[in-house]
Amino acid sequence: MKSNYYDKSVQEGTKFQLDNPKNWAGYDVVKYQKQIKDLVIKYNTKTLLDYGCGKGLQYTEPLPYALGDEEPEWTTFDKWLEVEVYKYDPCVEEFSVPPPEGMKFDGVICSQVLQTIPDKDLPWVSEKLNSHTDKFCFISLNYQRPAKDKKFMYDPEQFNEPRTREFFKKFFTNWNNGNLFWWFKDRMHYEGWVEDQLTGTWKDIPDTWEGKYSFVEAIYKSKG
Repeated sequence: MKSNYYDKSVQEGTKFQLDNPKNWAGYDVVKYQKQIKDLVIKYNTKTLLDYGCGKGLQYTEPLPYALGDEEPEWTTFDKWLEVEVYKYDPCVEEFSVPPPEGMKFDGVICSQVLQTIPDKDLPWVSEKLNSHTDKFCFISLNYQRPAKDKKFMYDPEQFNEPRTREFFKKFFTNWNNGNLFWWFKDRMHYEGWVEDQLTGTWKDIPDTWEGKYSFVEAIYKSKG
């Protein structure tokens, strides 16, 4: 059930993406192209739901895609994946119509979306993702340094709990459709990650990471 704040959050998100033409373009899928391609191949995917597709420019403008040492192929994301994509984003008028209830997709991707969902709305959003998944669902989350907080446009009272890995995962404990995969930006892609998640040998937190992104737990510790 939607919270009293959810529709307001969509209004705020809609205004933000209209006022910031370079934000929420949809280009973030490039960061996870290898992971999503791995899943598309493994599950022989023909249909995909992009839940939170942003402005959808990844499906209209050529971007560089490649696996391994291949030369990048400049094309749109759906053509590179060779799938049919249903695009949904409540904050973008063109894509604001959700898929019909009960409609199934081979795969569902939800890239850098959950951190914009108010605490009280995460239960029904997780159920929504579950209901549309047939073979797999891929959820990616991007944690940057605390300075990014200045861009936060939502009511902070609706985002009370520290948004750690375990915070998000607790809303998906009843998952029962297809396989659920998580990817946090402080992980590096490697061959075999799919089987590692399926067999339970996946490690959420990498041993070391020195790049632009920090462990989300470290971010909250620094604030405390």
